[in-house]
Amino acid sequence: MAEKQYGMLVRTERCVGCQTCVVGCHLLHECPTDVYLGYLETVGQSKNYLVTGTYPNVSVTFRPHLCNHCASPACVANCPTGAMAKREEDGIVESDPSVCIGCGTCAKSCPYEAPVVADALGIAMKCDFCRPRVERGEEPLCVCSCPAEARIFGEISDETSEVSKLMAELSAEPLLPEEGTEPSVRYC
Repeated sequence: MAEKQYGMLVRTERCVGCQTCVVGCHLLHECPTDVYLGYLETVGQSKNYLVTGTYPNVSVTFRPHLCNHCASPACVANCPTGAMAKREEDGIVESDPSVCIGCGTCAKSCPYEAPVVADALGIAMKCDFCRPRVERGEEPLCVCSCPAEARIFGEISDETSEVSKLMAELSAEPLLPEEGTEPSVRYC
């Protein structure tokens, strides 16, 4: 693990499915029209916004997806050019567009489907936890723009941090059963 590791807790019971996180990220990172660095899933449904159950006992649960900034990222291990890298100083996994050849190996190897090949640009893109914002002492845009306060960001390598305490208290789990990647994003 990096000397410091940022991570995120996603509280699915608070997510209202508004997609502010998805759209904000798309705009901030100036993604091509067809590229999104995160997406929203309606848990248990093949299409978004379909409810589960029979009236009057219906429910809907949303789960936003983003890069998991893994301690052992498959995208980094399999990138043939070294464009995908994990920053030692904070654990953020990011892609260097000046080195990326757009081959898609990172996207194919990631169990969380986080890297996306932007064909129009010829490179892979992915969530970088809004690294420039974080370096300025700000939260990632998906965190501060969420009207339901469904996301908590912080240093998970510090057991006394708010995010670490909440992850433990709420028994937060990774998105998938352990894939050997040690994801830094947890859901509850």
